[in-house]
Amino acid sequence: MRGEDIYEEGIVVSAEGGRATVAVAMGDACEECTAKVFCSAGEKKENTVEARDTLGVHPGDHVRIVVHGEDMFKAAFLLYGIPLLLLLAGILVGTYVFDPGMMPTELWSFILGIGLAGIYYLLFFLNGADARGAGMMPDIILVQGRD
Repeated sequence: MRGEDIYEEGIVVSAEGGRATVAVAMGDACEECTAKVFCSAGEKKENTVEARDTLGVHPGDHVRIVVHGEDMFKAAFLLYGIPLLLLLAGILVGTYVFDPGMMPTELWSFILGIGLAGIYYLLFFLNGADARGAGMMPDIILVQGRD
């Protein structure tokens, strides 16, 4: 599935090992952006984005980065789709596993679903970049001012 790509411009803060940290100024569209998961959200007027560096950038370079639409779709599925499926699976399994005579089945089924989703989120965020996948990293596509 190919989606709409988002292009942003920023300044390289650091670059090392094929990755660069790019400072991107927050615009009006940042509040409603679906690609917020790629930025380090803060209360500052600029966000930093970890981007794949195939051009050999240096700190201080002005660059253009792209967040691919399919990467936003993957991130949304990892953050919302899988937990929703785990929640529903926990509720479904719980209704058959828990004995209705001893406890309120719906309550314990719901708690099981919430627990499965919570464990998923815990593992997802503890694994950090490994769970998010390096393949979903934005790419630096242009270094401005170079020939």
